[in-house]
Amino acid sequence: MPEHVHKEILEDICGNCKGKYCILKEIILHSGLNDRSLEQLKCVERFKYERSGKERKDIGWSEAHLLWVTEGHAKMFDKIYKDGMRNGEIYSLMMDRKK
Repeated sequence: MPEHVHKEILEDICGNCKGKYCILKEIILHSGLNDRSLEQLKCVERFKYERSGKERKDIGWSEAHLLWVTEGHAKMFDKIYKDGMRNGEIYSLMMDRKK
């Protein structure tokens, strides 16, 4: 995938720090993670946040990843994901299909 597309995905994922220096973006740029992995990681983060809200406690990353897989979200991500999709679109499609 071209570098400019990769940077657009990083901007989408790190939307709160647009126009500012972001250490997370720098770490991600040097991590070697591909766009698909970045998008899925962001989806897991959103899932963790929402599930933690429902349970009124932080479920933690380990439990979020475990639930992501055991509840079928990882398989759904595989079916839905296409290069160039925005994270909000991916996550919305996934959660709409789970209903």
